[in-house]
Amino acid sequence: MYSSIEISGFRSLEQVRLEGLSRVNLLVGSNNSGKTSVLECVGLLHSASDYRVLRSLLELRGEWLPDEDQGRVYDIAQLFSHRDMSARICVSGQRSGPSSQLEAVKTELSVQMEQVQMGLPLHDDAREAADESPGRLVWASSERKGEFRAALTADGMLPVRQPARHGWGTDDDIPRVQFVGTGGLVPGDVGDIFDDVVLTDAEDRAVEAMRLIEPRVERLAVLASKRTPLGSSARGGILLRMQGVDGRVPIGSVGDGMWRMLGLALALARARGGVLLVDEIDTGLHYTVMQKMWTMIAERSRSLDVQVFATTHSRDCYESLASVADPDAVPPGDLTIHRIEPGSGKSNVRFSEHEVAAVAERGLEVR
Repeated sequence: MYSSIEISGFRSLEQVRLEGLSRVNLLVGSNNSGKTSVLECVGLLHSASDYRVLRSLLELRGEWLPDEDQGRVYDIAQLFSHRDMSARICVSGQRSGPSSQLEAVKTELSVQMEQVQMGLPLHDDAREAADESPGRLVWASSERKGEFRAALTADGMLPVRQPARHGWGTDDDIPRVQFVGTGGLVPGDVGDIFDDVVLTDAEDRAVEAMRLIEPRVERLAVLASKRTPLGSSARGGILLRMQGVDGRVPIGSVGDGMWRMLGLALALARARGGVLLVDEIDTGLHYTVMQKMWTMIAERSRSLDVQVFATTHSRDCYESLASVADPDAVPPGDLTIHRIEPGSGKSNVRFSEHEVAAVAERGLEVR
């Protein structure tokens, strides 16, 4: 579990440090303060250069363009502060190791010129071609042997089609990172995760999470023949059985809150032993449900050993967190609020369990 993270050169985060991180971290701040960027940096740090994580954050932002040769490409200049690909992105952190001692971890992204990569004299025609290319994206991590390297197109874009991983043995060897965007899990991901948890305790927990909104939910099913392609917003093929209702109920018929709670429960299961990143965690949820949501997240994150980072703009959201930020109910250091301040060289403003409770009781503003 990370206790601190330092970020430089990523999007609008020229230099930011987060200290006093806990198991469940709620990030607040003004628009464009960099809350979502912090989530992305945690994912980059924890994923140890697994390309699928980089791809998922670019997909969630919609940072791709059509391309005649590649089909579509990613605009990776958006990742660098001021779109300056001659600079370097660095995310480092301190976390508890297997022996409970703090260990340092680090990840870096940079663009290296082809001429430097080749390290050989070039003929005139080869030199001209190399001069037209910005080179390769290099993603290095202190936790793995080798690096992720991908050749860029002539205009500095990253082709979508890349190997899923380099140098790892199996998927179980890759540190787990799970993103949940403002629209919830991608429907295709819901089907994939459900395949992993069906007939297990995690399936029961997912149904229990939906019952926090609709107590009549009895079962959940995903029809394999109806799986939705990656990137689609449709929710077809995900069905509910509900007490007192004849026939199967499509999940899209019962509101965004049900979809959000299902996504959070399944994402927690997928993130076991890793990190869960949730953008605008309160999306689709009425304020009366948020206390139950935080209770579910606090309990499941402990049992599954997941560190949670979430963002919000909602006062209801952070005030409802106070209802479970009770030192008698949760271990000290398990729930904190962090205000992200825009600007270079800023550290987060941290609110502990006691301070979160005081903020809610006195009606103070922390955003």
